[in-house]
Amino acid sequence: MLIPGPVNVPKSVAMKSTIVMNHRSDRFRKVVGELEELMRKHFGASRVSLLTGSGTLAVESMVFSLLKKGENIIVLSYGEFSERLLDSVIKRGTAPKVYRKPFGGSFTLEEFKSILDENKDASAIAFVHNETSTGIAFRDLKGIVGLAKSRGMKVLVDSVSGFAAYEIRVDEWKIDGIATGSQKALASVPGVGFVALSKQGVEELQEDVPNYLNVKLHLRFQDKRETPFTPAVGAFFATLEAARLLEREGIENRWRRHDACARFLRKITSEMNFRLLGNESNFSNTVVAGVPPISPKTLIQELEKRGIEISGGIGELRDKIVRIGILGLVDDRAISRLSYTLADILKTDLSVSPPVECKLPEFLREEVDWSD
Repeated sequence: MLIPGPVNVPKSVAMKSTIVMNHRSDRFRKVVGELEELMRKHFGASRVSLLTGSGTLAVESMVFSLLKKGENIIVLSYGEFSERLLDSVIKRGTAPKVYRKPFGGSFTLEEFKSILDENKDASAIAFVHNETSTGIAFRDLKGIVGLAKSRGMKVLVDSVSGFAAYEIRVDEWKIDGIATGSQKALASVPGVGFVALSKQGVEELQEDVPNYLNVKLHLRFQDKRETPFTPAVGAFFATLEAARLLEREGIENRWRRHDACARFLRKITSEMNFRLLGNESNFSNTVVAGVPPISPKTLIQELEKRGIEISGGIGELRDKIVRIGILGLVDDRAISRLSYTLADILKTDLSVSPPVECKLPEFLREEVDWSD
């Protein structure tokens, strides 16, 4: 399964997902406490809100909890998930100024500076870190955030598909809020959302928010190592195991592995005459997207016959591109199997292997079987 999420999960993570128990028990309180502690470390954040729901739930919680009604906010849109973020911002009752790029486009640093100069009355900015709909990303997240913070702006980042695949340092870079989900590069089952906050972000949290989206309410309960509502208990256990495995691998090693695997797959697909979206300044580390040399529908079907699942385009790019997800525990074995299968379908030669940086550490290689 090489789609932009959910992802294949380690055997130990899948096993933990079957646990059902009293969410007010001492045992579950330990899960809540340890999960936030590990996620704070992985994000480099002051606090991390633990939510039951998808990445979209995390994004909406971030938007509603950090923005005020009527607030002037800049929204950058360059894909399907950017539009979903914008929809949440509008529903919050803010006054968004929207800048759009065609799907497959991106914003340069100079364009970003100009946008800030044009909107000196804006107090916040929101954007998607990594667009899985187009395989495009803000690779220099630190630089973008730094420019916005130098203007005194609040920064909200949808990194549902970016967390654990790129360098992110919430407190150090002063990111007010950043959202992700369990089923992406963290490599857990779906069901847990996260909103990571800097110290300033915690101070910005609003109270006029629907209870289920109220990050401040969740943090108050987490201070007691509880959740305000019944959580997806099995998903919490599974995600704690995934966070522990990430701790063993090392967050920086996971960043490097995603980058190495993505670079290799882009090289291979380019040599097979795919027309990839993006360039070296904005390629995604988690999705390789482009127009294949045969019809997208045919390629998807031929791969499926051989036991490999990839995705087609969505939104404006439906039926026009393919998207190959390489999140979580995708490694040299998965990339090799895909590459040789593509070579067979497209009748091309392949004589190179993924770089050593694309390999999983041994303890994780044993957790994932890519043979089926």
